[in-house]
Amino acid sequence: MLTLNGIHFGPVFCATGARGFYGEGYPFHRFWKYAGMNWDGVGFSGKTLTLEPRVGNMPLEEDGVTPKEILPRCIWTDFRRGGEIINAVGLSNHGAYAYLMTGKYHTIEKPFFISFMALANDSSGREDELRRFCKLLLKYLPFKVAFALQLNFGCPNSGHSLSEFIGEIANMVQIAKSTLSGYQVPIVVNVNALMPTEVLVEVARTADALWIGNTIPWRGTEMIDWSQYGERSPIRRRGFDADGGLSSPLCLPFTEKKVWELRESGVTLPIIGGNGIRNTSDIQRLEEVGCNAVFIGSLALVRPMYMQMVVDKAYDVFAKGRFSHRIPSV
Repeated sequence: MLTLNGIHFGPVFCATGARGFYGEGYPFHRFWKYAGMNWDGVGFSGKTLTLEPRVGNMPLEEDGVTPKEILPRCIWTDFRRGGEIINAVGLSNHGAYAYLMTGKYHTIEKPFFISFMALANDSSGREDELRRFCKLLLKYLPFKVAFALQLNFGCPNSGHSLSEFIGEIANMVQIAKSTLSGYQVPIVVNVNALMPTEVLVEVARTADALWIGNTIPWRGTEMIDWSQYGERSPIRRRGFDADGGLSSPLCLPFTEKKVWELRESGVTLPIIGGNGIRNTSDIQRLEEVGCNAVFIGSLALVRPMYMQMVVDKAYDVFAKGRFSHRIPSV
């Protein structure tokens, strides 16, 4: 069971943005519920905000939450082989102010995650964006509802390379903590499983938790056979100037390996793991390598009929609070 700064968050969450900005969901959800999509018992993690408005690859209606396309073209889905998704949403949003000032986050009754990503071209600019965002939080959220701030360094569609963030993550955590000092807001770092272990060991000295398993960038590792999706990314073949990131059962072993490496390195920080969960045995696998909680996202789209079994398993497994440290293989 995940507890941060004395706040009980639960054992299972939706992937960041899987249920929209406030938990409103997406238009297709109203039909997919008949296929088994059910978020009961699943903690909430909102779609990542940026300081300034960003069109991205999934244009939104004036309400800021509804995609203009019922089935966004920037999300490619293959229901075979356990179900795979490549997405290049690109952090589409109307800017942090537009969402924070509505007061809709106040309607969320259980502890949740607000996600933010700084996008300036240099580290000093990104630091400034984070400070300004935290000040917006202080202005518009009275902290009557418990939440954690998730710093997103894992989106592959931001226009930044992984190497740009490596040297600044720990400092960004410190900036968030100092700006929000006095409110005890947990700071959670969101990365994909390709982030170097030594970087995360350093980050673990300042952050309150790690969220591991953001999408793996197209051709981000040679240990996945990318040729099975074609010579070019399915997203780029649709006319987008982006390759996207993969959510798939092929990604889960990378999360397992990264969590195991962190535990072997002495990291005791809570870890939320995911990307490619498809069944109850996947929950067991993540618990065995050292996860404290899990998140599900693509499962809801490609295997919705398994959602409640997986959620129930998460509540059962993580209530035990013990790890066997099984050695994973990739």
